[in-house]
Amino acid sequence: MSTQSFDELLAKLDNARDRRLPWTEIAMLINAIEKTPAGKQYSANKEHFWEMLAQKTRYTRNALQRMRSTLIRGNAIADREKMKLQEILGQRALEPNALFDVLGHFHTAELFARIHSADPDAALDLLAEMRDKKVPVVRIKEILSEVTNRKYSSSAAPTFLMPKDALHRKDALALIDEHKSLLYGGDDVSIYFKRYNFEFVSIDAVGIRCGEDGALQLVDGFMFMTGSPGNNKLAFQNLLSDIDYRSSFFRHVWLCRNSSFRWPSEEINFAIDALDIHQAGIIEFDETGSEMKIVRRPKGNDRPSRYSLTLREIMRQGIPDFGMV
Repeated sequence: MSTQSFDELLAKLDNARDRRLPWTEIAMLINAIEKTPAGKQYSANKEHFWEMLAQKTRYTRNALQRMRSTLIRGNAIADREKMKLQEILGQRALEPNALFDVLGHFHTAELFARIHSADPDAALDLLAEMRDKKVPVVRIKEILSEVTNRKYSSSAAPTFLMPKDALHRKDALALIDEHKSLLYGGDDVSIYFKRYNFEFVSIDAVGIRCGEDGALQLVDGFMFMTGSPGNNKLAFQNLLSDIDYRSSFFRHVWLCRNSSFRWPSEEINFAIDALDIHQAGIIEFDETGSEMKIVRRPKGNDRPSRYSLTLREIMRQGIPDFGMV
């Protein structure tokens, strides 16, 4: 496929939705297109590149990005779990796309990848079940909910948690993971809670995107604003100091707050602008933790001063979803 020209590859995507072209083939074609000389020029402008593919295939940009992300994550899982997959699937040598042949529909494959991210053993048990019989999507979603709840409920309690400030982290993290496309324009970012330990900074969760070559494309931080010792000027200054310090380690820092947090979003937003903290964005959750909205988007993509320290630690500790452990 890689020896074909940009125009030849693109022609194969023509009206892919109506022709019911397999999602794995669509994702592989997109990867191949992006590697051609013309594709590299197109993909330099992400908006234009994905809009062109959307018009060509008649799928939405979000659907196409999710297909490619799921293909990348699935291939990483196949590489990481090669021996176990051979045993489960009864193959002495793992055949190309063997995992996707069992998973079938794109939505099922996407759910499987998310289950594997939270609990690899549960994902492999599910795969063994799917090998022998059809498992309803509703049951797969139930498994995802079960493993996600276990993953987040075992996490440490938030610092300085006050009753009226209580942010339901489990629900908030699940919402962030579910609506990643709102933050990143696609689902090819993995969110990890309390997985990474950094020498010079603490952060509640990180978001990571890798390229096909394994290179880190971005590392974002998620900071849960769950209350502070006092509602006074010094406490607010300490909060801003924490935001500013963490922003020097991550491409973007998303401040996660609930609607009853003691300082309004407008006050925090004004202070961030006054201090020129371009890396900070704000996500706000409702009282129940069941809905989220983006109050502020980061205004800068430049690498902050301590970003290299973060990248070094991420690579040292590994990235499970991308087969880098």
